[in-house]
Amino acid sequence: MKLGIIGLPYCGKTTLFEALTSDYSPTGKIYIDGNTRIDTAVVKVPDQRLDWLSKHYQPKKVSHANITFQDISGIHEEQKGLSKSLLHVLTQIDGFIHVVQCFNISNEDINEKINLLLDDFTINDMMTIERKLENLSNEWTKGGGRNRSDIEYEQNLFNKMHDSLETKSIIDQNTLSINDQKLLSGYGFLTTKPMLIVLNCDEYTYESINTINITNTRINHNIISLMGKLEMEIAQLNKDDASVFMQEYGMTTNGLDQIIQLSYEILELKSFFTVGQDEVKAWTIHANTIAQDAAGTIHSDMNSGFIRAETMSFDDLQNLGSEGAVKSAGKLRLEGKEYVVQDGDILKIRFSPPKKNS
Repeated sequence: MKLGIIGLPYCGKTTLFEALTSDYSPTGKIYIDGNTRIDTAVVKVPDQRLDWLSKHYQPKKVSHANITFQDISGIHEEQKGLSKSLLHVLTQIDGFIHVVQCFNISNEDINEKINLLLDDFTINDMMTIERKLENLSNEWTKGGGRNRSDIEYEQNLFNKMHDSLETKSIIDQNTLSINDQKLLSGYGFLTTKPMLIVLNCDEYTYESINTINITNTRINHNIISLMGKLEMEIAQLNKDDASVFMQEYGMTTNGLDQIIQLSYEILELKSFFTVGQDEVKAWTIHANTIAQDAAGTIHSDMNSGFIRAETMSFDDLQNLGSEGAVKSAGKLRLEGKEYVVQDGDILKIRFSPPKKNS
């Protein structure tokens, strides 16, 4: 899953990208044209549960869940609209981290900066919808093709989206039916993608920024404030020095870890675990993934030959101390293929291996 880091010039998005990815080698740098550049890095998702499991099982290998961040340039404050090359990049992204520079500005100014990009997103999506509605109207007039009830259904759906964008509100994908989500999935609408707002402050404005007062009806996700430059300096220190540095500035949490975890959440991703002496691993799945599909993320043979999933929760294992104790307490379960895997489940898949051709 990919999250694009976006923002106006000098907002600090590259500083944030470098801080988030300081422990990792970039996987690629792409120049789309003279204005659009993409830097990419894959980052481990911090998870204290995985840390506990690795201490408990002492495996040969520990594998974190990963998330991909892309630093996307090419957005300019004076520019009207989005270039074709930039649009192509943005539509391929699963969600956005929108960095807003917040040095000595008011909540109203922050909202205005947020809206500059959202206006471009809205205009682009409205143009796409209007083209689609025109095509549907022509299809209705010509006739002889698809069932008219199908055309009318799509017209109503796209008109609903257009009306929503005209009032500058967000369409929550979760309010749409599965069928509607499938109909819209190929259009890459920017306003329906999840977004995390990061308020990039200096040390003088950090304490005065009140994220609760940053109200914007076009944002349906999280807002977090941090000191980007300071976070980058901390990211370059070892663990002990970083802890001392954070105490000096009265920082109780690592802002970068928060961003990574919130990124995971806004994409509606969850983790389940497989454990053993060879490897303890966190696997990434979407919310509402059933056991058979979760098994398929481990290996396709486990999906096709799925029988049952031995399941226990991380909390039960941590509280009771061992797999034997979990089983004795009656908390080790056998789940079928339709079981919806929960965040923190520990799974052992029972499956029938494919038959070898003789």
